[in-house]
Amino acid sequence: MSQANLDICSISTFASMCGASVNDVIAWMNNGTIPSVKVSDFRMINLAKIKADLDAGKSSFNEGDYDDE
Repeated sequence: MSQANLDICSISTFASMCGASVNDVIAWMNNGTIPSVKVSDFRMINLAKIKADLDAGKSSFNEGDYDDE
């Protein structure tokens, strides 16, 4: 699998990876708790941004952290 394939993922895949519901993940995206990007007509989770933030020492994800994205 190439690195580009690891940069984003679907809402349902992210929910499965986290053990959360799809509705929870949608709420997290909508309130800016997790970063997302729009790809065509789909909203996807920005895994590259989450990884970069974790590598930089981020230890929690809170409502509003990604409101500007």
